[in-house]
Amino acid sequence: MESKWLWMVMIALLLGGWCDGCWEQEKAALSQLKPFFSDIWDEGKQSSDCCEWEWVECNISTGRVMQLFLNLTTTEVLPDIVYNPDMYEYDYYGGRYYIRRGEWYLNASLFLPFKELKSLHLSGNSIAGCVYNEGFERLSSKLDKLEILDLSDNHFSDSILTSISELSSLKFLNLGYNQLTGSSPTDGITRLSKLNNLKMLNLAGNKLGNNILSHLNGFISLRSLRLQNCGLKGDVDMLEINNLINLRELYLAQNEIGSLRSLFQSKRQLKLVKLEVLDLSYNLFNNIIFSSLAVLPNLKSLYIRGNRLKGPLYIKELNALSNLKELYMSDNAVNDIVPSQDNQKYLQVLDLEWNPLNDSILPSFSRFSNLKSLSFTLLHKILEESTDLKALNALKNLDHLSVDCITAQGRACNLPPNSLGVFLSSLKTLFLYGFSFNGTMSTKKVHSFRNLEELNLYGCFLQTNILGTFGELTSLKRLHLSFSEINNNGSLTPPQEVHGLRNLEELRLYKCFLQTNLLGTFGELTSLKRLDLGDCEINHNGSLTPPQGPLNLKSLESLVVLETSVEDKFLQRIGAMPSLKFLRLLNCGLNGTLYTKGICELTNLQVLDVRQNNIKDNLPMCFSNLTLLERLDLSSNQFSGNISAIKSLTSLQTLSLSNNYFQIPISLEPFFNLSKLKYFEADNNTIYAETKLHSLAPTFQLNGISIACCGDVGSFPQFLYHQHDLQYVDLSNIHFKGEQFPVWLLENNTKLATLILTNSSLSGPFHVSFPLHFGLTELVISINFFTGSIPLEIGAQLPSLRALNLSNNHFNGNIPSSFGDISSLYSLDLSNNQLSGGIPEHLAMGCSSLEVLALSNNTLEGKIFYENFNLRNLKELHLDGNNFSGRIPDLSNNSYLFTLDLSNNQLSGRIPRWMGKMFLLEKIIMSNNHLEGTIPMEFCQLVSIVLLDLSFNNISGSLPSCFSPSRIKQVHLSKNRLRGALTDALRNSSTLVTLDISYNFLNGSIPSWIGGLSNLNYLLLSYNYFEGHMPMELCNLSHLSLIALSHNNLSGHIPPCLKITALEDASEDYFDGFVVGGPVSFSFNEPIEFTTKNVSRPYKGKILPYMAGIDLSYNNLVGKIPSEIGNFRKIIVLSLSHNRLTGSIPRTFANLMQMETLDLSFNNLSGNIPQEFAMLHFLSYFNVSYNNLSGRTPERIGQLGAFDESCYLGNLFLCGTLVQKNCSPMEPPLTPKASTGNREGNGLIDMDVFHVSFIVSYIIVLLSIAVILYINPYWRQAWFYHVEMGANSCYYFVVDNLPRRIRCGNM
Repeated sequence: MESKWLWMVMIALLLGGWCDGCWEQEKAALSQLKPFFSDIWDEGKQSSDCCEWEWVECNISTGRVMQLFLNLTTTEVLPDIVYNPDMYEYDYYGGRYYIRRGEWYLNASLFLPFKELKSLHLSGNSIAGCVYNEGFERLSSKLDKLEILDLSDNHFSDSILTSISELSSLKFLNLGYNQLTGSSPTDGITRLSKLNNLKMLNLAGNKLGNNILSHLNGFISLRSLRLQNCGLKGDVDMLEINNLINLRELYLAQNEIGSLRSLFQSKRQLKLVKLEVLDLSYNLFNNIIFSSLAVLPNLKSLYIRGNRLKGPLYIKELNALSNLKELYMSDNAVNDIVPSQDNQKYLQVLDLEWNPLNDSILPSFSRFSNLKSLSFTLLHKILEESTDLKALNALKNLDHLSVDCITAQGRACNLPPNSLGVFLSSLKTLFLYGFSFNGTMSTKKVHSFRNLEELNLYGCFLQTNILGTFGELTSLKRLHLSFSEINNNGSLTPPQEVHGLRNLEELRLYKCFLQTNLLGTFGELTSLKRLDLGDCEINHNGSLTPPQGPLNLKSLESLVVLETSVEDKFLQRIGAMPSLKFLRLLNCGLNGTLYTKGICELTNLQVLDVRQNNIKDNLPMCFSNLTLLERLDLSSNQFSGNISAIKSLTSLQTLSLSNNYFQIPISLEPFFNLSKLKYFEADNNTIYAETKLHSLAPTFQLNGISIACCGDVGSFPQFLYHQHDLQYVDLSNIHFKGEQFPVWLLENNTKLATLILTNSSLSGPFHVSFPLHFGLTELVISINFFTGSIPLEIGAQLPSLRALNLSNNHFNGNIPSSFGDISSLYSLDLSNNQLSGGIPEHLAMGCSSLEVLALSNNTLEGKIFYENFNLRNLKELHLDGNNFSGRIPDLSNNSYLFTLDLSNNQLSGRIPRWMGKMFLLEKIIMSNNHLEGTIPMEFCQLVSIVLLDLSFNNISGSLPSCFSPSRIKQVHLSKNRLRGALTDALRNSSTLVTLDISYNFLNGSIPSWIGGLSNLNYLLLSYNYFEGHMPMELCNLSHLSLIALSHNNLSGHIPPCLKITALEDASEDYFDGFVVGGPVSFSFNEPIEFTTKNVSRPYKGKILPYMAGIDLSYNNLVGKIPSEIGNFRKIIVLSLSHNRLTGSIPRTFANLMQMETLDLSFNNLSGNIPQEFAMLHFLSYFNVSYNNLSGRTPERIGQLGAFDESCYLGNLFLCGTLVQKNCSPMEPPLTPKASTGNREGNGLIDMDVFHVSFIVSYIIVLLSIAVILYINPYWRQAWFYHVEMGANSCYYFVVDNLPRRIRCGNM
């Protein structure tokens, strides 16, 4: 008897009871994988039994490893903190984003110890191939049980195929989305045909072309073949795979196949008779394709979405497909479907979404009596047209119905509720998109929906008590309302509560307009587990919560409210939610403290997210009750004080505190007890250095940390030295004075992918003396004090880099050529250093993935690129501020280029014509070079151009009249040699903000169409030869900030209707649409030269939006100065000097309280200087010299007291202390002595006779001259000319001999 029990125990042990863990040999082998697949390795979670590891599956009997899941072993992105799709390529898996790593080579021998391995998954690891002599062929002799090999989404080439072909046991092989071409005669796809057991082969996403079919004919055992997105085109000859007699599934989607004309030439040749699934979606097939498929008798599922099917579709062409059960034809142009008696009874799934159908098709659907799933789209051309779905009443087996409705006017289609009550009890899911519900439904039919489990109303307009008309929805589990409006004439529910929703588990409302007390009308939602409200609008008549009291949400596990304003006591009014695990209240307008929100009672919470609210004060101590909390996000609020309440939250894995007023020590000592903490983010708080150093080590091992903020904290915090699993580190703007580059951080953290140390006060040389680091993809150490040269071996040490930013340091020497070894490099920024030499040719050839190259403001020289360069993916090229010379290289192959900045160099030659063919080019900046020649006519083709800066060159000719881009905002052509008149160039560029063509040789009149550039803000036409009047159309420029027309030959009057306003005061719509939030933002980095305080200066950057001014000096303008200028209260500069203006100085100028420069000199102004000018407190340049002003000069008070006599010269009738002229009345002349009546006794002439004769003679002479001048016009002209010249000479003689000061007006 005892022996019997002994045998039973032994048998039980043999059947699986004896294994107590994985084999030590295999556990050691798994450890050998860590350096290559480190991102799945979590020391804190690893059990001693490797069979319990998440990515390992063992045989329960033997304990040997059977499956390895090593997919996506790359850097996980810190949730909600770091996601930059412009910088990285990402994979999305399991609700998280992953940064793809750089290319590397696999040693397949690492898998040899796993002798019972059946399944190996290596997808998404950027593997480029295998180490030499260490390929998969090494596994063939030992791993004879390997059946599944997944190598998809890597960088393998055809060379890997020979290695794989030795794995004879393979049944499933996934090579999708690699770099296979199938063109190699020795290592081609054909070699895989020796895998006699292969059942499934996935080659999708490779550039194989039509030739691939001829290589597949030997795969006789194959049952599933995937060739999606493989470059198949035109007529495809399917007879080339006719030997695949066991094929059940064939996927040919996402190609450009137009025909299968030679698919089956006769029944005798047909061998693919077992085919059950055929996917031809997103190709170029038309209606003829159906007749080609008639010889596939076993076909069950046909996918032909997104092709060129159109017009009526006759199902009789599919009569031979007697087993067809699923037909997917969405996204075509089918407008009708004509059923056939032979096959209508077999079809179970019919998908016709996004086809232009109308209501006439509804009776046709009723003939498919066995349909279980029906999806279609209706197109209504008339808004008032109603849809009646009663024709679908015959579909007794229908359990899924999806109906979209679109009107030509973009409005909702009319759907009478009575047409909804016809569906039978079989219906489980109902999707209605774009309908308007009116009226009421007959209560006789409400029972029809007793089995409905999911109701989705998308983009609907509800004018009825919609849920009430559905009756007792006792089976409803999911209710989704998106982009719907519930108006005040109706509600989701009838006036009484709908108690029938007792099984509702999920309620989701997204972008809805609610005018009802929503949740209260649902009654007791005792089964509700998920409630989502996203971006909903609740008007003043409604609220989310009921007025009668709390709801019974005892089963609720997830509550999400996004971008929806809720009442301040929202959670308290909802009532107890004992099962709540996930709570997100994002940007909901919450105020007060967390305690008053009722959050502390939610003790089962695992996720709490209250970002972007207005919650204030300290964290309540009751917060420590949330011991199950795994993720906490308090960012973008107004929290303050310490964070001691978080100490006891030992389950925390993710903690986000950014953009608050917390006091956080750089040591992070309060969090040392949080052993599960993985992600910590606290940007923009108060970070301080503690006076007491802590010797304890933290219990956590972080994956990501971001404390980008401010302040001096001394050295790097000690806890960083204990971290070994870091993937993301951002310590920007925290000053670690005296510290050097933390090499130890990379040595200790082999998985580190992103390191950002911007503006961290680091200094010394930059060393890369650490071991080869495959993980690092982004390194930013800009705005520091690093010196010396960039390490020559940086490319070899950091081969996986995608973004490197070393800008704004003190690096010198040459650019290392080893950058060319980093094939994955996406962005390289070395600007604002002291680098010399040229751009290495190896960099220009090897960095084929480079999209952003910034080398600005160094001392680089020579040619930009030599003949050989391979930077074809460049999007941004910044080489400004160097000494590059020669001609601009040919970048015509860089079809993605949208920014080209070559300014401030020594480039010469003509502007290349190829630039005009760069359709994506948005910014061309080539100012301050030695370019010459004309602007190419090809520039007229620059449809995307936004910024053009060719100033400070030697460009000649005229601006092409066809150059009028529709998106351009800035044109800078100043200081060139442009000639001619402005014709139609830029006439239709209504988005133009800056037009600067000053300092050229342009002539003619200022065109009136400039007034049509409604967004023009800066107009600079100075130093040209424009003549004529200022066009009145300039008054249409309502956003004008700076207008400079000085040094031209303009005449006429100043338009009184001009409008000047600073850009900072522009309307919000204008500023957001054209400066900040437009398709391409306005650049304030381009300088605009404007004269202020009698000195011409360039203005750019932050000061530019505050600049407002008028400069019309040095012209021939006449008339009075418009008093309306005094209404431009933000004007800073007003210069009208050297014209012929008359009249008085407008007293309204005293309103210009921001004015700094006022120059009215050299005109013919008269009258007094307004005393109110003393109140212009910002005035720093004032000049009214050489006019005809009179009266007393202003007193030396206020700002005018700073100006001396030189500011008033040339005004002979001014008086006062400033002109050293007394303003008191003149003394009367001396009284002559009384006449005695006696003549002088000793005179020879009688004085009375002399006076009379002199006067008579003088009159005669004047009359004679007048007569002569009247008779002879030539003498008359000469006479007046000499009189004028004599008068001017006398005037300037007097002026030049008056006392003068050194300068006028400057403080």
